[in-house]
Amino acid sequence: MDRLGIDTQRSIRKARNTSSISLDGSDDYISFPAYAYSGGSGVSDFSFSIWVQFPSGGATPFRRKSVFDIYTDSSNYWKFSYDASNQETFQVQIGGVVIVSYVASGAIDANLADTWIHYVYSHDRSSGTTVYRNGVALTAGTNTIADTTTSIHLATVLRIGVYGTAYAAFLCNEFAVFLQTLTAAEVGVLYNQSAPHTTGTAGVAINNLRGLFLMGDGTEAGSGTTIYDMVPHVGNATLTNGAAYSATSDRTI
Repeated sequence: MDRLGIDTQRSIRKARNTSSISLDGSDDYISFPAYAYSGGSGVSDFSFSIWVQFPSGGATPFRRKSVFDIYTDSSNYWKFSYDASNQETFQVQIGGVVIVSYVASGAIDANLADTWIHYVYSHDRSSGTTVYRNGVALTAGTNTIADTTTSIHLATVLRIGVYGTAYAAFLCNEFAVFLQTLTAAEVGVLYNQSAPHTTGTAGVAINNLRGLFLMGDGTEAGSGTTIYDMVPHVGNATLTNGAAYSATSDRTI
């Protein structure tokens, strides 16, 4: 195992889970405990890893769709979404001031709809954000930090499938949170070979894996309206307003 506690012998590439989570874009989402993304009352470096599949539909299937938010109100939020130009964006606003702003250079290919996409968004509090799509770092058109000292912690839940009250329809699988930035090599391991592992050995910085939510069916991943945190640090996630396990949407790429 390496410093992330990643077991490189565990393959996730071919139908690792027999189901995924289905979000219908109406009012359902996945709710994660408030401290799932931080070590407490402050946030420094962090990374998120997730698999998503957006349905095709017209020429712009990704336009203005949200992957996740941490939302208090319109002046205090985090969001990872696609903008009106179909570009991946990550933004943090605190007290009405944009603290972190990332916009990819160029639109995502509409042909990636109906396929599984792996994202890692890795944020260095002092230098900015790197977004990886399917193991490759995207070129940033905008990558700014207004300041490096303002706390960007928000003591509210993290939600997948919504920003504010704007819901998105898609499938998702294997969500992981790290309290550190990830290297390109580590992102490659996540994309090509292995999920984060939940047990470490001497010298492994396993505490940097804050949460691991596999989102498959059965005892390991959860059932009903519960997604188990496999680490666990902060508790299980909850399927809200009809979000459900989808037995016909296994992740095979």
